[in-house]
Formats: sequence, C-alpha cells, structure tokens
Amino acid sequence: MLHNIEAEQAVIAAVLLDNDCLETFTRLQPSHFYSPAHKTIHEAICYLTTKNTPVDLVTLSERLKAIGKLDAVGGNDYLTNIMDVIPSAVNFKHYVAILKKNQTLRRLASAAANITQSLENAEDEHDALQNAEKLIFDISREDEKKELTKLAAELPTVLDNYDLVARDPSALRGIKTGFDTLDSITNGLQKGNLIIIGARPSVGKTSFALNIVLNAALKSKAKVAVFSLEMSKRELANRALCSVAKVSLTHATRGKLTPEEWSRLWDANAKLQKASIYVDDTGSITPEEIMRKCMRLQREHGLDLVMIDYLGLMGTKSTNRNESRQDQVATNSRMMKNMAKELDIPVILLSQLNRGIEARKGADSEPMLSDLRESGAIEQDADIVMFIHKPKTETVSEQNEHSRDYEAKIIVAKNRNGPTPYFKLQFIGELTTFMDPDKVSKETGVSAAPSVVTVSAPEALPIQDSSISDIF
Repeated sequence: MLHNIEAEQAVIAAVLLDNDCLETFTRLQPSHFYSPAHKTIHEAICYLTTKNTPVDLVTLSERLKAIGKLDAVGGNDYLTNIMDVIPSAVNFKHYVAILKKNQTLRRLASAAANITQSLENAEDEHDALQNAEKLIFDISREDEKKELTKLAAELPTVLDNYDLVARDPSALRGIKTGFDTLDSITNGLQKGNLIIIGARPSVGKTSFALNIVLNAALKSKAKVAVFSLEMSKRELANRALCSVAKVSLTHATRGKLTPEEWSRLWDANAKLQKASIYVDDTGSITPEEIMRKCMRLQREHGLDLVMIDYLGLMGTKSTNRNESRQDQVATNSRMMKNMAKELDIPVILLSQLNRGIEARKGADSEPMLSDLRESGAIEQDADIVMFIHKPKTETVSEQNEHSRDYEAKIIVAKNRNGPTPYFKLQFIGELTTFMDPDKVSKETGVSAAPSVVTVSAPEALPIQDSSISDIF
C-alpha cells in the first residue's frame, strides 16, 4: 500500500485542533495526500493561512463552500468525522512522516514506470541511464529544499565559529593545496567554492591543478574526482607518478631511469595506489554528466574536491542552434558553480585565456579578469580566479634544454572572501610540477630561480603528512 488514508485524516484533524501545526502543514504539497478530497482540503487550509484566517471546522467549511467543493470532499459530515479521528495533535509529526514516506514511495513507483516507458525512446543506454538517475536523484532531493529563515538564526553559529577559530586557527581551514602562500590567502579550498585557474596554452594550468589534486589526496586524504577532457587517463597517470616521485618524465618515457629514480617511482606508486583519486577522460562531457557522476561518487565513496580540465572543451545538451558559444560557456560555468554548492565541495575549473593577451607588452602582458575566454559569466560565477603568468623569454640564451623551467607568477585576480595578491612558484618542467621556491632545492636538488617575490599574507599554513586513502 502506497497510501494511508487514516494518517492523512489525522494530519488534517491535528491542524483543525491546533493551529500551531499550520507552519509544518503548509509546507506539505498536495502530492503528499493520496485522496483527492484531502488534496482539496489541504489547498483550502493553505488558502486560509494566506488570509491570516484562523483554521477550524467552521472556516474550512465556509472556504470549501465558497469554491463549490464542500460536497466533493464529503460535506460537513466528513469534516466532522475527521475531527473524531484523533483526540489531540500530540502525534502530528509522526503522521506527517507517514505522509512523506508514502509520497516518496509513490514517486518512486511513478519514476519506475517513467523509466520503463522511456526505454522505448532512448537513443542509447547512456541516455536511458542518465534519465533514470536524474529521476531518482530528483526524488532524493525533494525534501532538501530550503525554506526562508531569519538571519538571526544563523548568528549563533557564526559567533561559535569565530570563537572556535580564535581557540584553534586551523579549525575551519578548507582543503590544503600544498602551496603555503596560497593556503594562507584562501585558508584552504572552501566548500561550495568555484575556483577558476586560467592561463594560455602550454603555461602549465593542468600541471598546477593536478599538483593541487595530488597534494589534497596525498596530504589531506581528500577524495578527488578529475575530469580530463583533453588528456587521457594514462597521460594523467604519467604526470602524477613522475610528479610525486620527483622523477623526470622524459627519463621515464625514454627508459633512462637510474636505480635511485626507480626506487622513488615505486614509492610514489605505493602512495598513489592508496589515494582516492578518480579519473574520467570522456571528451566533450556535459555539465549534466559531470554532476551525475559526482553525485554517484559522493553517494558511494564520498567526494571532497573536483577538478575539470577544461571549461572550453565541455559539451552542452542545448538543442538551440542559435545559442552562441558565449551563452553555452556561461551556462556551463553556472552549472559548475551550482554543483559546488549542491555537493558542498570546492570545484576547480580550468579555463583558457583570450589570445589578445599575447600581443600586450610589459606589465600589460599579465592576465586580467577580462582575459577569460568566451564569457564574462565565468568571472561572475567564480569565488576565486587565479592566473598563471609566464614571463616572456627575452634572450636566445634562455632557449635551452631547461627552458621549460621558469618562475611563475600566480595572480589571485578575484577572491570573494579574502585578499587578491600575487605570489611566485617555481615550475620544474621535467617534473611537470610547481613548487614553493624555498622547497625546490630541498626536494629536487634543483636551484630555484632568484629574486622570488611574494606578498605579505597571513602566516603560511603548515603542511602535515597523513595516511593515504583508497584509489579506484
């Protein structure tokens, strides 16, 4: 049985007996009631509350009579009988829970029928699966819709957080990126934030984002999903392994590894085998598909961070041929921000910059928010926007085998909840790795570029080693 008439009567009776139940009752939907008569009564009671009219047997009867539906619900006799179902409203919440449970079961039954019917029109199994998962997910989210609440209700929590941070500065830090200055500026990657990393091609935005992912997974035990629309899973695995091992990618792919480098590779392999890093290399994947896969991953294994490489390669489900590319990018950007909020996780989204930046000289050659490619909506949706700036090579002597190494200027162009400074990182091309300059010599034996400039920022967050979680 997917309905309970007695529970529906009890809910209505409780409201007629005690108007303190009205706030909860009016949040119910007509679909919570199975009986058509009870749907009509629910709508009539909700109408009375909008008019600030007390709800009782008399006012309800008058409202039903005014809209010509009193006889349809069974007349005054039926309303009177409902009043006799329960002696008091003490168990009202229990009756409401029964209605919600039955409504969910009815929606599941309807979804099952819809899924079965849609199989006949599905173009392939992926469309059928996506439709089925969306229907089920919509049901699971039904009870999560937020209501208007007074701001005052949030103030105690905010004050408690201030007190907590005063006693323990690390209490509310987000996921550590592994870069001390960046962690100081952002206080870690915060839940619900959309973080844009922008750069021109071949500057290292994939490497930078992957370094953050690896640091989060290995040092903070974060569960991370990586959507690579440009590189294959194997290419990402190559980079990840060599980056963690601090081994030259060129040496590894050309069979020129030393015994010591082999040892570091095996150590890195052992760490990555235990890390919760999930990779999808579907080309032109749509935001809907990304969100569906992330929801499933979060439900089955947990999810703390998402990286998408990159926005310009994302597909769209729009069938509007007149929709511009700019509109498509804006829609995709907005959906990724919504995903960050709904899943309550930080989302790192990579983006190309406009080609016009290459024609600028001097200080003007540094990226700006207006350089974000194809859509100003990216700037609007993002909580943090970072640019990787690679100084232009000026002399022939710099064109050598180490030309891939350079001192990168990381420009925080937007930070919704903090400062917007810049800082510098050393990029080690052979390792496809960005590093804090003061750690380069210690960890790789390579000398960092001189004259590293940083800005004043809060004290850098300590990076702590921790155990590793599972990988799939």
